[in-house]
Amino acid sequence: KEEGTGLGMLMVYSTINKVKGIIEVESEKGKGTTFLITIPA
Repeated sequence: KEEGTGLGMLMVYSTINKVKGIIEVESEKGKGTTFLITIPA
């Protein structure tokens, strides 16, 4: 993505952090990015 402010990701990170969750990011240039979000039960 070539445009945007990044505020959406900041909001997601803040929310996941509040519930003691984990965000894992795997990115490969030319292929894309994968986000794994784990929220404790």
